Amino acid sequence: MSKKSDITLLIPGAQGWDVWQGNANLGFHRELENGALLASQLENIPSGRLIMAFPVREALAIPFKVPTQDEALFEDLATMHLEKIGIRPELGAGRLTDVFLSGLTQKTRRTRDEDDGTEEASLLSVVLAAPSPDAMPPRAPSGFDISARFFTLPENAVTLWQELGRWVFAITTGKQLTYFQSLSGKTLGADAARDIQLAVTQLSLQGVETQPERAIIWTTGNDLDPRAEEIEQLGSHLGMDTSAEPKPRPTLPDPLSRLVPADISAQQKQKARRKKRSLVIASILLLTLGAAAYFAYDYFSLTQKLKEQKIALEQTRLKHSKIGLFNADWEQLAPLVDSQHWPLILLSRCDAAIPSSQKNNLRFKVFEATREHITIRGEANNIKLASSYAAQLRRALPDYKWTLPPATSDTKTDRWKFTYEGNLKGETK
Repeated sequence: MSKKSDITLLIPGAQGWDVWQGNANLGFHRELENGALLASQLENIPSGRLIMAFPVREALAIPFKVPTQDEALFEDLATMHLEKIGIRPELGAGRLTDVFLSGLTQKTRRTRDEDDGTEEASLLSVVLAAPSPDAMPPRAPSGFDISARFFTLPENAVTLWQELGRWVFAITTGKQLTYFQSLSGKTLGADAARDIQLAVTQLSLQGVETQPERAIIWTTGNDLDPRAEEIEQLGSHLGMDTSAEPKPRPTLPDPLSRLVPADISAQQKQKARRKKRSLVIASILLLTLGAAAYFAYDYFSLTQKLKEQKIALEQTRLKHSKIGLFNADWEQLAPLVDSQHWPLILLSRCDAAIPSSQKNNLRFKVFEATREHITIRGEANNIKLASSYAAQLRRALPDYKWTLPPATSDTKTDRWKFTYEGNLKGETK
């Protein structure tokens, strides 16, 4: 039986939303496991304070370093960093960004006996996608955070778990959350290992050092938990010890993030206006009780004010109904989030299409790639090998529409030259 002081947590479970109840002191117990896939379809949510965890796939994690440990500067530095990389959440769309401390670095040294007096801090900036109406529960939550921050993560590890039918992972440095991401596939295998290794490499290139020592897979006891051979295979691809553990119970993040979607912000403001309006009405009614002759005038005045407030309220609703404009901006971030179409990944995918036994007989001379377009100029020992690679390329990258003209013979080098081009399906050049 729930208490008035209990907090209700909405956590994305393995195959649907989980509902947990409890408090920070006594812990939380699960009331619903793998409920509706859409938060809007959840029913009978317990009363009281409601806190929602946004799925990992709904947010973008941007770790970076700053040359200061002054927490008062972190938010401004995070805003400057987002602007620098071209991410600018729309004004009026609510608070869709927040920044968290993920580590402090000791003073760096010029020599063994002399330090340069600088201190650094590692920060994790989070950018939330504007939630669709289906992504929000029937009752407005009073607080929000990212799901990865609701769990105690293993130290110096890569932790993987399922959220709403997708695999996600988080990376920790010490005990601090450094990075999180949704995997591109729905299974654990070579693609999942590649995504994780690519994330670690990118963090290193950005100056955010991580040294995960092991990989932990959280299980929930359902039929979709990975088998022992899948776990062993993932560990082999990652090159680190990999094991499975039961997923822990959630905890309440401290401090809770300041993320507030626009529609919830509008509801909070509307609630405050209603409360203020009610106080005004009550005051007017009290005054009218003492002056019956003045009642008609006051009543007319009150009616006019109510009409004006309804007009203002309707204008506010119309203003916030345009939240869809932010979604268009979010779609522009697709090249940053869609790791399958980064140039480095496209090079890897095209190279993987070459049979391993033919690596020395077929090579690229020029490789140019953007998210929408790929150009490969290369040469092969014979026309049969070039034609075979063209067919394999179409199968390896089916998300591109390929132009694969026959290879031409180069009499000077006695090799066959080819030029293959691919355009991302559904995109225009």
